[in-house]
Amino acid sequence: MSGEQFEALAAPTRRRIYQLLLDRPRSVGELAEQLPVSRPAVSQHLKVLVDARLARVTTVGNRHVYSVDAEGMAALRAAVDEMWDTAMGRFAGFVEREMEDAMEMVQIEPVVKTITVQGEPGVVFELFTSRIDEWWPKQTHSVGGSDADRVAVEPGQGGRIYEVTRDGVEHDWGEITAWQPAARLALTWHPGMAASQSTHLEITFRATAEGTEVTLVHDGWEARGPSGPALRDEYDTGWDVVLGQIPGPTAA
Repeated sequence: MSGEQFEALAAPTRRRIYQLLLDRPRSVGELAEQLPVSRPAVSQHLKVLVDARLARVTTVGNRHVYSVDAEGMAALRAAVDEMWDTAMGRFAGFVEREMEDAMEMVQIEPVVKTITVQGEPGVVFELFTSRIDEWWPKQTHSVGGSDADRVAVEPGQGGRIYEVTRDGVEHDWGEITAWQPAARLALTWHPGMAASQSTHLEITFRATAEGTEVTLVHDGWEARGPSGPALRDEYDTGWDVVLGQIPGPTAA
């Protein structure tokens, strides 16, 4: 019955008639006085409401008085409540899934690597920037692979880190966001990917009795979406290989 009731109330004039009946019982003439339609049109609308069990008619003398059908109204209310409960249940499920996904993404831990490199912080900072091509394993850890010719870093904030293949094509790896010689280097990181999918690297340099302690923190895996956790694990081992190529590093 609820489908027929919803259809009956789809017409604006019938909805208005129903609202008037909710206020109090009325005759056809009384309803017509409140509406911009004729009495015959009101009678037709009332018949639809009666057939849908939204209204009922009572004879009082020679007058037909229409009122709300309580049972029909209860059925309509039950149908609306059921739809509302279903909608809220689905919404709650959606919110729960979104929160679970968000929590999973938040729980992706950064990759953290610490090594000690012989030399003063300024010298080691230079090794990681202007001298990066001397030790970076281009053949295995680059966009071009065996075609990679060199890796370069443009000094200063806003500078690029990029590779150049043997045919002269450049592939951006990231952009420097912090440049503090001998102390800190930060940059976006997206070799072979769009800049919108950048993760984040921060490398700090601290003088110790053995040389310079270098700490690399690689985070921002959320930018890679569902592949973030797996990519994080790949880099966890990948950075061991890369940092192992630096001349004279030792594990801290």
